[in-house]
Amino acid sequence: MLVHYRLAMLAAALAACLAMGSCGGDSAPSAKSTVRVTERDFKISVPQRLAPGVQELSVFNKGPARHELIVVRKHGDELPLRRDELTVDEDAIEPVEAGALEPGVAGARRTLRVNLKPGRYEFICNMAGHYMGGMEKDVVVG
Repeated sequence: MLVHYRLAMLAAALAACLAMGSCGGDSAPSAKSTVRVTERDFKISVPQRLAPGVQELSVFNKGPARHELIVVRKHGDELPLRRDELTVDEDAIEPVEAGALEPGVAGARRTLRVNLKPGRYEFICNMAGHYMGGMEKDVVVG
C-alpha cells in the first residue's frame, strides 16, 4: 500500500513538472509573438512598432546577396561607424545589441529570439556597404 502511495505521489510530482514546462527554474522564456522580417538588397521590412517582451523574428532573405540581421537598441540618432565609414562598429554597439543573425544565403528563412524593452531599436544588415546603402529600419517598442 505504501509503495502505491509513493508511486502516486511521484506521478503527481512528474505531472506538475511537465505542466510547468520544466522542473528547473532557468528555462528560456517562450516567444510572445512571431514577427516577420524580410531582407533584400538595401531594404529591411519589419513592422514599425512592436510590443515589448520576447519576440521571435522570422527572417527571410529575398536576396540576391547574403544578409545578416543585427537588432540594436538606439540611444542617439546615428550608430557609430568603423573607419571604413561603410559599416557599423559592432564592438561599439555590442552592449546595446538585442540579438544578431550571421549572414544567411538568399532564400533562407531563419529565426532570432530577442527580448525587447520599451524604446527605439534599429534593425540593420552590416555587410559591407549594406547599412550605408539603406539596409536599416527604425522600430519603436512599447
